[in-house]
Amino acid sequence: MHSPSETTIHALLRLLSDPNEQVAKTIQHEFVRIGPSALPFLEKASAEDTALEARVAFVKDEIRFEQLKGEFNQFVAQGSRQMDWERGAFLIAKIAYPDLDVFHYEQCLDHLAEEFRTKWHSEETPPGKAARLLSAFLFKDKGFSGNRIHYHDPDNSYLHRVIESRQGIPISLSALYVFVGNRLELPLTGVGMPGHFLVKIEGEPPPQFVDCFNGGAFLREQDCEQFITASGLDYSPQFLEKSPTRLILARMLRNLLSIYEREEQNPMTERIQTLLQVLEESSTDEDPTL
Repeated sequence: MHSPSETTIHALLRLLSDPNEQVAKTIQHEFVRIGPSALPFLEKASAEDTALEARVAFVKDEIRFEQLKGEFNQFVAQGSRQMDWERGAFLIAKIAYPDLDVFHYEQCLDHLAEEFRTKWHSEETPPGKAARLLSAFLFKDKGFSGNRIHYHDPDNSYLHRVIESRQGIPISLSALYVFVGNRLELPLTGVGMPGHFLVKIEGEPPPQFVDCFNGGAFLREQDCEQFITASGLDYSPQFLEKSPTRLILARMLRNLLSIYEREEQNPMTERIQTLLQVLEESSTDEDPTL
């Protein structure tokens, strides 16, 4: 990215309105190469000439995604041993919502945890009991639920939209549960078993699992085994082990990819593939199988 003179930018803006689509595409890519410094000029040009709106919107989206890609690269590099699932989930949400106010939604999670702590939780409450109370709080009192009617709506995969709509899919609702639980210092981890995603309460004999998509129901290992074998797979205890964060984030991205691939030439597919590639290329000893 570079910062050309205003004269150069204005000359490019004139070319952006060229009726020849190939010329316009070349100029769009040049603005992407210039980067964020071009945004104020693009905003002004779009406001003055509504015919430029679509082309300017494309450029803005591409510039913001380049920014996100840099942020995601840095996030992955810094988390070489252990990644922050919450931060990664919010970065994924910025694929579709580049102006996302992450701090606001972090505060929403803080408020949920504080409300629960005030009403139900104390340091003396055993983890298993606290997890059951948290399940009732989130999925009964606060109304979070699985979105069965519009399961393939991409917003079910974006954490801030799950917080707003109180609906999601198994992995995003599990994320919500874990992130609130983390604030309460509960020993919770994500479990990406085949065909479903659960939360495991660590250190609880016998193992207990929370099915956040189905009202926060508590499951035993034999319940999970029955689900897996009913899917036609041979059961292995490894299916119920903690999933590395890198794999969880990859699973979130692949869920979105499967949704956007239903639409031809959706630019979101390429963006998601780009972030997936970042994860795959940076695989470490934490997760050598990604």
